[in-house]
Amino acid sequence: MAYRLKFSTRALRETGKAQEWYELQSLGLGEEFIAAMELQLKRLEQAPLLYAEVIPGVRRALLPRFPYGLFYTVRGDLLHVLAVLHDARNPSLWPKTRQQTVGSRLRTI
Repeated sequence: MAYRLKFSTRALRETGKAQEWYELQSLGLGEEFIAAMELQLKRLEQAPLLYAEVIPGVRRALLPRFPYGLFYTVRGDLLHVLAVLHDARNPSLWPKTRQQTVGSRLRTI
């Protein structure tokens, strides 16, 4: 079964910031970041339950080559990307409860 993708406003914002940062480091690197993300998203569309839950109801898939994780939930045929976070971010800042996360009431990190 193929899954539909949905991105939170937060995930889109974080993706754009990461792409801009990488592009400033080296011309074309921002596009390589997006390509790595698209590759991981294609994998997730086919097998989203492959990755472990990091908090109840939320899974994390690491990007190839880049130190970022895609945090997402799966409900029915919907794969909802909640956040795109650098691995060096403090995990204690992530919302503690499923209700905060799944309810899309994410705190700004």
